[in-house]
Formats: sequence, C-alpha cells, structure tokens
Amino acid sequence: MILLGAGARCALALLFVLVSVNTDLRADEKEHRENSGFLIVRVVDIETKEPLPWTSILILELNRFGSAHEDGTLHFHNLPPGSYTLKTFRLGYESAIRKFSINARDTLRITLNLRSTPLTTETVVVHGEQDDAEGVVRPIEVIAGKRLQQQLGRTLAETLSKEAGLSQRTMGPAPARPVLRGLGGDRLLILEDGGRTGDISATAPDHAVVIDPLTADRVEIIRGPTSLRYGSNALAGTINVVRGQIPSSLSEHLHGGASLQGESVNGGIAGGGTLSGAIGPFSLRMDGSGRRGSDLRTPKGHLRNTFYRNFTGSIGGSLIQEWGYTGIAIGRYTSRYGIPGGFVGAHPNGVRIELERSHVQWKGEMYNPFLWTRRIESEFAFTDYHHKEFESTGSLGIEFGVLTYSGEIIAHLPAWGVFERGLFGFSGEYRDFASGGFSFSPRTKEWNLAAYLYEEVDFHDLSIQGAVRFDTRKVTPNEERESRRIGLIKRRTFSDFSGSVGAVYSAGRNVFLGATVMRSFRAPSIEELYSEGPHLAAYSFEVGNPTLETEQGLGLELYVRYAAEYARGQITFFHYDLFRYIFPRNTGRINFRTLLPVYQFEGMSARMDGVEMTTEVHLSNTFVIGGTLGSVRGTLKETDTPLPMMPPLQAKLDVRYTSTNLTAGIAARMGARQDRVDQFEEPTAGYALLDAVAQYQISSGGFFHTLILNIENITNAEYRMHLSRVKSIMPEPGRNFKLLYKLFF
Repeated sequence: MILLGAGARCALALLFVLVSVNTDLRADEKEHRENSGFLIVRVVDIETKEPLPWTSILILELNRFGSAHEDGTLHFHNLPPGSYTLKTFRLGYESAIRKFSINARDTLRITLNLRSTPLTTETVVVHGEQDDAEGVVRPIEVIAGKRLQQQLGRTLAETLSKEAGLSQRTMGPAPARPVLRGLGGDRLLILEDGGRTGDISATAPDHAVVIDPLTADRVEIIRGPTSLRYGSNALAGTINVVRGQIPSSLSEHLHGGASLQGESVNGGIAGGGTLSGAIGPFSLRMDGSGRRGSDLRTPKGHLRNTFYRNFTGSIGGSLIQEWGYTGIAIGRYTSRYGIPGGFVGAHPNGVRIELERSHVQWKGEMYNPFLWTRRIESEFAFTDYHHKEFESTGSLGIEFGVLTYSGEIIAHLPAWGVFERGLFGFSGEYRDFASGGFSFSPRTKEWNLAAYLYEEVDFHDLSIQGAVRFDTRKVTPNEERESRRIGLIKRRTFSDFSGSVGAVYSAGRNVFLGATVMRSFRAPSIEELYSEGPHLAAYSFEVGNPTLETEQGLGLELYVRYAAEYARGQITFFHYDLFRYIFPRNTGRINFRTLLPVYQFEGMSARMDGVEMTTEVHLSNTFVIGGTLGSVRGTLKETDTPLPMMPPLQAKLDVRYTSTNLTAGIAARMGARQDRVDQFEEPTAGYALLDAVAQYQISSGGFFHTLILNIENITNAEYRMHLSRVKSIMPEPGRNFKLLYKLFF
C-alpha cells in the first residue's frame, strides 16, 4: 500500500507538471550531435498528399513506437547510427515498410506515402533488412491498432484467442492464459516490455496473468531464433505485451489516450488511460486502468463466482541524451477474482483469489560505447508478488509469495563479414519462493544464469538467422528432507544448451519458402519438483517428483508464404519431439481426506504435429475475405495415447468492409469435436459461432476518436471449450454486446 500511495502521488505530480509546462521540444536541426541522428517521418495519402495524423510508426530494430501528429509528422530523437526499418499501422491504409540508414549528426527526413485499401496487412511484421516483399526470416506477428482494439478482451488470453494457433486455458474469465500450438504453462513465456512478469500464472490454471491489455500499445508473438533471446524454452514462440513503461525517446508534444469499455454478458466495465510528454531532456509516462465484472451469463444460466476486480498502474521516466538513455518505472497490479465450484473436491461456492504485484524496473541504452558494438542495452527489475486463495468460508487455503530479481545486458554487434546483424547477451534471475496455508511445498530459492548469441546472414534471395543459448539453473529448498509422499527433497542443478536456425528463400513471383529448426530446454519448476498437497482452486491434489530431469524439445517448422498486392496467405507445418515432457497426469486415484483427484507430475516422451493457415483476399475496393485455421495433435510416445488438454481444430472465416473511417465485418468461428482425449479427460463437441464488429473513427480538433461495437456469439449458442476446466458444469458465455471507446491526443 505504501508503494501504491507513493505511485498515486507521483502520478498526480507528473500530471500537474506535464499539463503546466510547455512540452513543445521541437528540435534544433543544427544542434551538434556527436553520437546520434535525428529522424523526421511524414505520413501522407499517396493520392491526395494530405497528411495522415494518428498513424502509428514503429522502428522495428529499436522497438521505438509513436503516433504521427495532426500535421502527419513524427520525430525520432537520438537514433544510434545504423540501418533500420520503419513500419506503419493505420485503419484503411496499407502498411508501409521503408528501410533507411542514418549516421551520427544526421538529420534525415522521410515521407511515407500510404495507399488506401481494406487489406489489413498490419498483423504480420517482417523483422529484417528486407522489405515486406522480400523475406520473413525474422517473423514477429504484431497485433496492434484496429486489430488490437477490435479483439480487446478481459484478459490477454481472450484478446489473442482468435489468432491462428492460439487458444486459451480457462477456469473462468479472470485466470485465462494463452496456449500456443498446444503448448501452455511454463512452455509459453509471457513478457511485459520484454521482461518477466514475476507472477505464477504458468504453474496452475487458477493463477491469473498480471497484465491487462487495455493500455497495451501492441502485442508481439515472437518465433524462431529471435525468441531465444528471452528464454531457452521457446519451441512454439514467446508473447510480448508492449506498453512502453520506460520511455526510450523524447516526444515533442504531450500525448495521451483514454479508453472506456463495457460488455453485457457480465455487466463488465473497464477504463484506463495513458499520458506521456517531455520536460527538457526528461521523458515521462504514466498509465492506469481498472476493470470489474460480475458472474458470467451462459445459455444455461450464470456461472457462479466468476467475478473479478482488477487495477493496474505505472509511472516511468527517462533521461534522454545523445549517448543513449537511462530510465526507471514503478508499477502496481492488484486483482480479486472468483473460481467457480461444482467439481469433485471443490467447495460448493468455489474459491476466491486475491493477488498483488509491485514492480520496479530500470533500463538503459548506450550508443557506440566501443568499436565492436553498435549499442549496449541493460536492464534490472525487482518484483514482489503475493497470492492468497480463500475457501468459501473465508478461511485461508493456500498462500504464495515470490520475490524476483532479474538483470540483463545485451551488446548489439555491427556487420562483420557475411554477418549482417547480431547480438550477444547475459542474463540472470534470482527467485525466492514461499508458500503457506495448506500448501506443503518447501520454501525454495532459484538462481538462473544464461548467455546467448544471435546472428543474421543475407545472401540476396536467401536469408539465414541463427541463435545459441546456454542456461544453468539451481533450485535449492530451505531444507533437505525425506518426504513419505514424494521422496527425497534436495537441491537440484540443471544446465543445457538450446539453439535455432531459421532460413527463408525467395522463390520468385511473390512466393517465399521458409524453415526453422530449434532445440529447446526447460528445467522442471518448483511445483513440479516439490508439490505435495491439495490445490483447492485447481481441483487437484498435486504430487511432485524430485527426481525429474530436464525437458528437451526438437522442433521443425516448414512454411510457404504468398505475398501479393491483393492477396496474402501462409501455410505452416510443424513437428515437435519432446523428451521427458513434464505434465501433471491424472492417476485416477482420489485423496479421500480432501476428496480431490490426485495428479502426479511425470516426464514422458511426446510428439506434437500440427498445421496453421492464414489467408486474405481483396475482393473489391472495399471488401476483404479472410480466414485462419489451426490444428495440433499430441501423443505420448511410450503408450501411444493422446496428450491431455490438447485444443481441437479451430478455424475462422470473416468478411470485412473497410473505408477510410469505417470498418464492419461478420465472422464465423468454428471448433471441431475433440474426442482424442486422455483416460480421465472429457471429450467436447464441435461448435460454430457467429460474431459481428463495427468500428468508426474520426480525427477532429486535435483528438482522434474511435468507437467499436462487437457482438459475440450472436445466436446465443451453447458450446464448451476443450481447454476450460469448468466445461463440465457450464458452457461458455452466451451472447455478448461489447462497446469500446478510445480517445487519443
């Protein structure tokens, strides 16, 4: 509470200063710049030459992001010398991609001409030195702009659930977590501004992710060798939510935004805002949001005890200089939510969970510090996470506390021989984990150290990237002891390499062929090693296994992409071999003291095979038809039986109308029957749903307004999602009207 009170006072002080002080910092183009350059980007309509205000512009390699002003311009201060790629996002216009190079002391002006089109190409960003028609060697799927606004849900998982290959694991609306290509939990790393969140959402289905997407600038899905920068276990990819809590550049104007969202299916309402500006060489930013909802309404009645109350906020500032920047941010997240009852062993009225996270983060960047580096990034973060689970009587069931300290330093390398661009880095993390109540997991300390190297090579029609990473993790319980239930609890050390190579070949006539090979490594978590007791909110009695070894994965991905002016599409085939795949297996036994089913953590070899498809076709000047498909099949090799909790084949087909200010569309979402299930797992029937969306936006008087109406499950169909833990008592939500208003200035 002290941190929250201090944060609120700082936020009010910052708001007063930003409003009171003239933040117009238009740069003097003759200013002496020893180490950096200055970029002015102007965005105009290709036919009318009129400026396009509020266009979002991203410098891919530096992760610099901003919105054009009323005159269509955006200034980027203090750019380190080098070659970069610009990407634009704007409703009703094609995304423009432009390569550029800048030197120290340069002032560079670039005009981007955008063509009006309904084709929504902003979802796939090509991270590389090629333009959009030349390669996808470093693909990062970006959900931003109108795409993010139209899909905005209560949680990150719901926001991403309509993307190809993505589904959500749920136990009600609040604790939903994304699942990518059938891999979830600790196998899917979720980041905020490139850093760890410090929560325990990966360890159990009742634990929530401490990120609200309401104030996010964009969401990135990172795949291939690039993802190894963030962790050793990135077989399917990594999800990064970008909020920009620590500013990395100066803004010549005061910027901000506000959001208000409501929905009918649970009486939910959410609101939030951001504000950023500069005072001299200091760049400042703050954001905050709140969200609340009552019990979900389904076609069969209300799903009891699915309320939620969330609050998040942060305040950050940076000193921006020609040599780089240094900045700090503090943040706070609190949540209260319910987990429904009705299962064997669950309380009749479910469980209530309260959690809070306090977060402090420092970042810095230095340009050209040495001859052998282009720039150096460094980061340090501290997270204090506290989690309580209350029974229906109000008594405390389980309590968790985690203190996390992490740091990272990255050197970006210049071109050398055939190597176009690269980096190497070191990272470290220390976690102090403790539990109480009816949890019998011992207090445990974890140390993790990692080193990694990444490089890119370009041979004109063939582009290659590669990465290698080494991790070592030490897990130390407070005391070593013999447990009657799980065996000897002792210190464990896990070390191994992970690596990946990706390549793309331009086959001509807008066709590209790509392949990625990856070896991943994952150490067992504290819960997988040492759990021994009831977990009421997860409806399970969990038994750890202190003898578990590391989980290793081998992955192969092959894809064909077609990218023409009026049609785009991609089909991807993937195969994963997982050695000692760790998962909680239902033993079929009941712990009669708690009446909970017993889950034992095991390590067994598994394989996963799947396919993903995306396509968009320009039918006319204003209409687009698009679709996605994702399917994955998981099998335990030793027994040739299905892996538990695998999502069924899912598909989406939509038709959209787009003009300069208006977008409207209708979409069909479909899921196949999932009857390929584990021994103690329930099958689910197939379903087909109908959704509609309409978005209108307008710029007026220095403000940009957007209004979005979503109607989900128009027919109020009754259906059940296979990855829902509550599907046996209630179906998914019924018809839902969602209204979102966003204001930018």
